Amino acid sequence: MKQVAPYTKKAKGYLWAYFTGEGKGAEAISLSLSKGNDALNWYTLNEGKAIIYSKEGEKGLRDPFILRSHDNKKFYLLATDLKIYQRPNSSFETAQVNGSRYIEIFESKDLIHWSEQRHVLVSSKYVGNTWAPKAFWDSVSNQYLVFWASNLYDEENPVLRNEVNYNRLIYVTTKDFQTFSEPKIWVDVNLGKGHGTIDASVVKEGDWYYRFMKEEETMTIRLDRTKNIFASVIGESYAAKDASENEWCTLGEKIAVGLPNGEGKLFTSGEGACVFYANEEDVNGHRWFLFIDQPSYHGGPDHYIGFASKNIEASNSWIPVSDKLRNGLPQNSKGEKPRHGSIISLTEEEYQRVYQNYNVSKSWREENED
Repeated sequence: MKQVAPYTKKAKGYLWAYFTGEGKGAEAISLSLSKGNDALNWYTLNEGKAIIYSKEGEKGLRDPFILRSHDNKKFYLLATDLKIYQRPNSSFETAQVNGSRYIEIFESKDLIHWSEQRHVLVSSKYVGNTWAPKAFWDSVSNQYLVFWASNLYDEENPVLRNEVNYNRLIYVTTKDFQTFSEPKIWVDVNLGKGHGTIDASVVKEGDWYYRFMKEEETMTIRLDRTKNIFASVIGESYAAKDASENEWCTLGEKIAVGLPNGEGKLFTSGEGACVFYANEEDVNGHRWFLFIDQPSYHGGPDHYIGFASKNIEASNSWIPVSDKLRNGLPQNSKGEKPRHGSIISLTEEEYQRVYQNYNVSKSWREENED
């Protein structure tokens, strides 16, 4: 099957957008640059300080998603409007009951200069949270699909909501990230209080769309595929393994569970799946990378761990690459490392521009030049 991924054939490196945790100043967007064509080895940029901060809403930015526009004229950066640090008891539960109904959007033509923040209302008054927005260009319908996770309630007033419900995946469409359609339900599988679906990521190969997402009942990642990206999954169970090509079909559950996490343990659960094509000249020799955020509350090291594959359709084809990744992760001045984020491929020109403008220190420059 032919790989369909713009800018990976001649790409010279990668750019990573992420946040670093729940501590003071951590809920902001950091950027890192790979050390050449190596997705498992990264420069710390800007002296470990975040690059983009929020001035709107809860004044926190989490789960950043960066994408290249379909016409290659700009980049979009989306993020969750959430600041756990300021919430009483750092509560993720209250953030799903009385959280934001907005997503945060930034634009750039060069990855250096970013537009003013757009604080965009996308969810209704019946929504308790708007988490982990991502987008995917659909060439069939000639528009972007923008999707996120939300708890839905019967009561408009958050004060009258008694407890957290469960997360559904919601989507809207847009052509310009300025105007958006009315939201629609994409995935609604009710397995009980707090047992919904979050953190979807989509890639495409050939005619097939592949979607990784977190099942909150098991706290693990599943993989489904379809030829119709707008197909919905609604009911008491996820996609069947014998679904038609225009429905979501299950390829695998509990992806990577049981594999080493690079920290001396076996991977058991995680979130924020970041799946991306390997550049053709990537030194590691893989075709796909799957980074999974494994915070301490999932038994992990509070940063991304890594897996790789040569066949995205084979759910058992993933192998661990965290031993190398853990030593190559960027970190801030507090030692915090990447959490829920996204990675794109860069051309030689883009790579050099980021390298020269985001303050790679002298020692790192010397190491790179050697």
